Amino acid sequence: MCARVAGRAAAAPGVSCGPWLCLLVALALDVVRVGCDQDPLNSVYLPAALELLDAPEHFRVQQVGRYPPANSSLGSRSETFLLLQPWPRAQPLLRVSYPPFATQQVVPPRVTEPHQQPVPWDVRAVSVEAAVTPAEPHARVLFHLKGEDWPPGPGSLPCARLHARHPAGTAHKACHFQLSLGACVVELEFPSHWFSQASTTRAELVYTLEPAAEGPGGCGPGREEDPGKQALPVGGVELRPADPPQYQEVPLDEAVTLRVPNVPMRPGQIFSATLLLWHNFTASLLTLRIKVKKGLHVMAARPTQPTLWTAKLDRFKSSKHHTTLITCHRTGSSGPDSRPLELSEFLWVDFAVENGTGGGVAVTRPVTWQLEYPGQAPEAEKDKMVWEILVSERDIRALVPLAKAEELVNTAPLTGIPRRVPVRLVTVDSGGALVEVTEHIGCESANTQVLQVSETCDAVFVAGKESRGARGVRVDFWWRRLRASLRLTVWAPLLPLHIELTDTTLEQVRGWRVPGPTEGAAEPESAAGAEEAERRARGCRLQYQRAGVRFLAHFAAHPLDGGRRLTHLLGPDWLLDVSHLVAPHARVQDPRIASLEGGSVLVGREPGVTSIEVRSPLSDSILGEQALAVTDDKVSVLELRVQPVMGISLALSWGAAHPGEVTATCWAQSALPAPKQEVALSLWLSFSDHTQAPAELYDRSDLGLSVSAEEPGAVLPTEERGAQLGVVVSGAGAEGLPLHVALHPAEPCRRGRHRVPLASGTAWLGLPPAPTPAPALPSSPAQSPPATEASLGGGRRVAGSVGGSGGVRGKFERAEEEAGKEEAEAREEEEEEEEMVPAPQRVTDLELGMYALLGIFCLAILIFLVNGMVFVLRYQRKEPPDSATDPASPQPHNWVWLGTDQEELSRQLDRRSPGLAKGEGGCPCESGGGEEAPALAPGPAGDTTSSSSTLARKEAGGRRKRVEFVTFAPAPPAQLPEEPTGAPAVQSILVAGEEDIRWVCEDMGLKDPEELRNYMERIRGSS
Repeated sequence: MCARVAGRAAAAPGVSCGPWLCLLVALALDVVRVGCDQDPLNSVYLPAALELLDAPEHFRVQQVGRYPPANSSLGSRSETFLLLQPWPRAQPLLRVSYPPFATQQVVPPRVTEPHQQPVPWDVRAVSVEAAVTPAEPHARVLFHLKGEDWPPGPGSLPCARLHARHPAGTAHKACHFQLSLGACVVELEFPSHWFSQASTTRAELVYTLEPAAEGPGGCGPGREEDPGKQALPVGGVELRPADPPQYQEVPLDEAVTLRVPNVPMRPGQIFSATLLLWHNFTASLLTLRIKVKKGLHVMAARPTQPTLWTAKLDRFKSSKHHTTLITCHRTGSSGPDSRPLELSEFLWVDFAVENGTGGGVAVTRPVTWQLEYPGQAPEAEKDKMVWEILVSERDIRALVPLAKAEELVNTAPLTGIPRRVPVRLVTVDSGGALVEVTEHIGCESANTQVLQVSETCDAVFVAGKESRGARGVRVDFWWRRLRASLRLTVWAPLLPLHIELTDTTLEQVRGWRVPGPTEGAAEPESAAGAEEAERRARGCRLQYQRAGVRFLAHFAAHPLDGGRRLTHLLGPDWLLDVSHLVAPHARVQDPRIASLEGGSVLVGREPGVTSIEVRSPLSDSILGEQALAVTDDKVSVLELRVQPVMGISLALSWGAAHPGEVTATCWAQSALPAPKQEVALSLWLSFSDHTQAPAELYDRSDLGLSVSAEEPGAVLPTEERGAQLGVVVSGAGAEGLPLHVALHPAEPCRRGRHRVPLASGTAWLGLPPAPTPAPALPSSPAQSPPATEASLGGGRRVAGSVGGSGGVRGKFERAEEEAGKEEAEAREEEEEEEEMVPAPQRVTDLELGMYALLGIFCLAILIFLVNGMVFVLRYQRKEPPDSATDPASPQPHNWVWLGTDQEELSRQLDRRSPGLAKGEGGCPCESGGGEEAPALAPGPAGDTTSSSSTLARKEAGGRRKRVEFVTFAPAPPAQLPEEPTGAPAVQSILVAGEEDIRWVCEDMGLKDPEELRNYMERIRGSS
């Protein structure tokens, strides 16, 4: 059609047109060309099945409005998958199949950087120390394998080798992953010459993974050279000249503060606690009471300034506690202090930790402090402060949470099933030992609207009630005096879901009937109705188009600061296919109009409008909705697009948007077939409404397909494999072999008469011949019967004319009687299609409302017309009275004129006939001043039954307002030609004094001047 439009525009006669008209024509042609380029008939692909095997969690993804991808064609297909979790036990396989052909390929390890080699393991590296000193020159890094499980056997796990890069040199050390935790720690000692006495330097840490070896520790000696660009980053560590001690300050009251070490203590270790005083402390006596449990005792109390203070130590022992009383006296004066608001050290108290803590388990030793001195606030005298000391035989350096995954896709709102990520807590000891912690653990989520943590602190999870996602959401863990944080990324679905239909309007396919009763037929109640139902059951029903359904969703993370800028998984142009998750909760609102089969195919049942929706499994809310229509408009199958498949190939490639993005591309092999080669045929149905659908959308029993070839015995049918059509080809020549495929209605619905196919198509095995000029040939296999035909229709297989040449016509031979028979059968098919009882159409509520409004409007119009006709008939019967026959009949006043006497006089003078003599036909009147005023009579002198009377007067020097009632009356039979027919007759009422009364016309019946004088005198007398 686009070609025809462009051709007509190009073939238009050359008419001289302006530049603007030429520009408009060019734009119109450009729009037509763009519309032709975006023809939906090109949206085809090879309907092969692609699936990932041995992948824990993955999704199909597609770009918005780009399905199938641009590189798909009738013989190829591309699908993109997103792998979210690693696969340590076995490499995942991607399998593609189009029966009877299938192939698979191992998904290669993903690469985090473009220049790096593939890494088969997903490893998380955690640096324990942020800074090291010459006293503790060890850098510790924990390596953890992410994932659910690992292969059995100690030799299956790799080794992690840590590399330290410093301007003074490099250092290396490796560790082997433990099988129980899937983790190990590298403790790398820095050389002493790396530390500077004056400044802080920095060393960069990277690591590499290598297979396990037979040597000690399971790791080989490794290479001393720099790994270069193949190393993975860990982070940096500072090399400081000295490490400042770690202390914690706790106020005992307003004047005294306690400073204690904030590190775990080892058995047998001696440490000190310091008391600090404000400079404005003036008391001369201070008493400190210390109570400790067994395993810890006070050794000594030493004043920081012996010349100013003295300390006396008294010990009291009991069965459970040891109490120490320290009494301090001021012996001198420090003099005026210029810094009264600063703290100064006052007293050192030495503690000793006894040996043995019970099997190396970390324990806490509480220490109770109580302070007394003169002038102390009364409420602070009885206050006690308890400080706990962590004592352990192990030198614990850090607490680290280990999670199986660092990102979580929250599908719980779609499925109702919570998603969990297991978490383990381990401690890192000096020397690189790892110990799992299972008791006395505390945990808390920083944002419960994004992520929650279990009560036992062994997992983080989402239950479906969370309202948003986030990147780097924090979960805090603590054990004893150690604290650690875990950060994860949670991707939440954005609602509503995108429901994508390949066709939103399903129409009736012309000439295609399928076995089964008519959809939506009412149940009969009588015997005749029972016979009708039996006839319908034996008959066939109409076939409607079908559409593919996909349920898609955006997954995004919200900013932690509450902003509105979202971060999308893979990007805002990518959608995740969640059809396998929401298909159990999807349904068609009105199942009588359409139905959803298998969660992926939409089948039209009867005409109507409905929608497909997804219900939430946690509430009654709707997660997504898409409207669709089923109409009784008929479409035709224009063409069968056929693609032969004699093998299938597969190629994989990694994407750049996400580390787990992998794209699979498969294509059909269609080389020259070998003898007895099995060939599968991929079919696409092209409809007249510019839509296409693969044959896999339709039931195999509804498709009557036949394959034919020119050469006798060239094709044989194969075993049925679902919707795929397959044949066995005996072989092909060097120029290829054409196969002709025809689509018929199902065999039970043909009734032996309908042999004209719905559509047909041709597929070439091998290379098609070069196009040469040839006469027009029939394109339908039914009109040109082939020599060999394999027919597969509606569950029945019929092989005709196979292996013999007797009585077989060539492709281009046809008898005249056969052509007439086919035309008669086509006409019979059309008549039978018209005779079929259509399915009763259900009237929707919207249609009922529209019909009611239409009826109301029609009724209103009818009432208006009847009322108008009655009005017209009523007023047509009334005729106005003839003034010539009834001069005394009153004239109704139809309108009122407001004006002055001068205006009225001017109008009367204008209407006077110029050829009429003064006073002729009028009444001789006299003015009060003896002057004569002209008067105009509308009729001749002898006509006293005029239909209108006019009184005019002229007042010298005065303008009076007056009201005129004008009556439109038909003109008298005899009327002067000068006066227009039907002119209005004016009756004037003057409101004035006696000096304004001048004229009275003959309408008053005063024709004689004497009568006029008498009338004037009567008026003067009454006034």
